[in-house]
Amino acid sequence: MRKIPLFFFLIPIILNAREWTVMVYMAADNSLSDLADSDLVEMEAVGSDDNLGILVQIDRPYIGAMRYYVGKDTLYKIMDMGIINMCDWQTLRDFMEWGMMFLPAKRYFLILWDHGLGWTFSPRRTFGSDWSSGREMSIASGDLKKAFKSFYDATGKIIHIIGFDACNMQEIEIANEIKEYGKVMIAPQTVWPINGFPYADILFSIRSNPKINEIDLGKKIVDICKSYYSNQPSAISLVSLNNLTELKDLIKETIEDIINSPPAQGLRELRMRVQTVSLINPNPAPEDDYIDLGDFLRLLNNYLNTKETAQLCECYKKTIIKSETWGSGLSKLTGLTTWFPDRYIEFKNLVEEYNLLSYSETGWHKFLNWFYDEDDIRPTTPELFSNSTGTDNNFRLFWKKSFDLAPVSYEVIECTDTMLIFEDNCEDTVNWIFNGFSMVNNFFYEGSTSFFSGNGSNLNNTLISKDNIKIDGIGLLDIYLYYNTEDMVDSFIIEYGTKKIIYYGRSGSWQNCRVILPSGNSPLKFSYHTNEAINYGGVYMDRIKLYQLVSGTFIRTSFIDTTLYIFNKLSGEYHYGVYARDRYGNESNLSNLLTIKLENYATPYSIPNPFAENCEIILDYPDNVNPEVYIYSISGRLVKKFPSSAIINKRVFWDGKDNGNKPVGSGLYFILLKDKNFSSIGKIARQR
Repeated sequence: MRKIPLFFFLIPIILNAREWTVMVYMAADNSLSDLADSDLVEMEAVGSDDNLGILVQIDRPYIGAMRYYVGKDTLYKIMDMGIINMCDWQTLRDFMEWGMMFLPAKRYFLILWDHGLGWTFSPRRTFGSDWSSGREMSIASGDLKKAFKSFYDATGKIIHIIGFDACNMQEIEIANEIKEYGKVMIAPQTVWPINGFPYADILFSIRSNPKINEIDLGKKIVDICKSYYSNQPSAISLVSLNNLTELKDLIKETIEDIINSPPAQGLRELRMRVQTVSLINPNPAPEDDYIDLGDFLRLLNNYLNTKETAQLCECYKKTIIKSETWGSGLSKLTGLTTWFPDRYIEFKNLVEEYNLLSYSETGWHKFLNWFYDEDDIRPTTPELFSNSTGTDNNFRLFWKKSFDLAPVSYEVIECTDTMLIFEDNCEDTVNWIFNGFSMVNNFFYEGSTSFFSGNGSNLNNTLISKDNIKIDGIGLLDIYLYYNTEDMVDSFIIEYGTKKIIYYGRSGSWQNCRVILPSGNSPLKFSYHTNEAINYGGVYMDRIKLYQLVSGTFIRTSFIDTTLYIFNKLSGEYHYGVYARDRYGNESNLSNLLTIKLENYATPYSIPNPFAENCEIILDYPDNVNPEVYIYSISGRLVKKFPSSAIINKRVFWDGKDNGNKPVGSGLYFILLKDKNFSSIGKIARQR
């Protein structure tokens, strides 16, 4: 392998626009370093000419990165880049921009060369592994998309073929990240043979037919790979990126139709029959976390047999330009892999990261959650806001929609004040009966100590308040927790009366948990249960507070909207909170308590309004006045008069009769609230 400077060769390269420029991004600063050299030798065997330009950026352990122009039997060194991070999206972006400017061509073929493990969120290995920096390029965090989008924004150019010489990268999740920036994508759908693409054969196909288009070239590469590796089980496919938007939309529509009803057993069985894909083994197994999307859509269409699923299958077939598979256990692969873990727990561990993907807009993760039917994930906590208050004491409460994989509704609470009825900063043991829990000083949220659940096998530890805590109406528990337990197995439980809240998994940091409690007179109980198997870090508790929500009431329950209009509210100070509940009963934390101060007096109104037989008339006025109530018909006739003595708690009961004890008719009535220093007029309606 000869390496010589390129100074004398630079000008003609830049001036001549070729048919094809092949740009190979070899992230070999890892265990694949030795194999990179053999691939370079294969590239040199063909080399560049007037119609084919080959550029390589290669990074190796300890040596650093180089840029080469690949000639026939010769590598021309263009740039010594030193130690860089090839898993940085900006490094990839810079290479693409440089390659397009250095060797302009009619068509571009970008090959991303390295390890591959699909879309998974960093620090799990996704695409690439850079030993010098200790980094990977994560698909879910948006790294790959940022590189392509930034390149496109700078150049306005798309890549004709985007290729991955890396395992497991032909996933619909990955293709959707870059679909706007390329025409076709070629990549292995499975674990890929260690020697990678047969570069000599691939490049010779271009050199011998430089006017070949991206589709024909992609098909040719699929055939070359199958011929080259026929004795090693694997699969590779060529996918139309242009067709993915239509496919994505159809998948979204199908999912929305399916998840409106509970999953049937027949549909559940599809997962057991579908072609699976292993990320680490050429031979798939039923418990693998990935499946072939096309095979699943085929099974789904056979099961549902609808026009929509048939249309979806046809669209999928158009998206797969060419797919080849060889080896036992892979016969039903069709070209695109997707995420479909065998167990809910595996799904739950990664679903938050999956939501970062562009493909999550289809609702695929919501479909999976519906499919498992085991949802125990809390909706995210709403944040509550309001607009300015109008002169008639009208205002609007609104909140950002709580994220959840299942449909949610909202509970909206109103109170006039919050009263602290219990507080413990976890600095002593005076309020508690300890059974396995302890007070520790090595980890805390604030102060100098916290309560710890203990950690070990077969625990049944409890921490119970010595005295009952009385809640009249609605209570609010405000506590800080830090937990690290085996998900869905080792459980931390908070109990008050009939209310039970369960936490498990990893909090990652101290979490402020704000939970609505029911009326009662019970002890506050915490318990921690583990099994005989895996134990992690247990649970820490700090700053425990319990509030009484004074005059607390639910003003909306099972409310679907995220906006609530409140009209003609009585003067005073109010506090509002909202929390979400999904169809599985999982509840979010209570939102921030939003304070609304109303200084104007509301106009009189009735409950109900309109009323049929009788009603209560609600009045709002200063405490230092002694008003009377007058009811007038719409024509101005006095119908009823109430002396101030009839007003109880600023309310007056009207039986719908006039001063002569005769029922009044249907219609609109004016309410005049009057004192010598105060008056207010409102309207009510009777409908008989």
